Amino acid sequence: MRFDRIRNHGLLGLIAVAIGLFGTACTPGGNSTTSSSGSPTTTARAAAGFAQFPDIAVPAGAKMDVERSLVLGARDNWIGRLSMNSGLDPSASYDFFLREMPKYRWQEITTVRSETSVLTYRRDNRIATIQITRKTLGGSWIDVTVSPRGRPQAPSSAMPAAPSGTVETAPVK
Repeated sequence: MRFDRIRNHGLLGLIAVAIGLFGTACTPGGNSTTSSSGSPTTTARAAAGFAQFPDIAVPAGAKMDVERSLVLGARDNWIGRLSMNSGLDPSASYDFFLREMPKYRWQEITTVRSETSVLTYRRDNRIATIQITRKTLGGSWIDVTVSPRGRPQAPSSAMPAAPSGTVETAPVK
């Protein structure tokens, strides 16, 4: 009997937390980074959010998508995904990162300009991958994913680099 009371209280507690979270999400101005008001307070909060990432380029006016972002660490040692939306079209966003990331000491590894553009950079012991896609009503979605750089793989001894023994060739007919 006592276990049923504890379980019911736990269930009620979970429901109360869910309602509280839902209510907060529905409160006007509750998530200032997705607000389109453009008020100075909203802009300052968004700028303060990006100030936590001094090692990457961020387009002017970009808004952080807090729900899609997951970041661990701080300053120059963070890893994770930083999602944002920008008023720049995808081509301008691509050009922005191509031009600005080297200013933050990121070295280009490879870039692909396409429907979903991808730019990959290296800096110290981290790799940054930037994906840019077109938003339906103009602008672009940008995901910056930063991860630790993997160690180079040692050559596998399972497969020799050169054939051992004699190699015979057959004439081409």
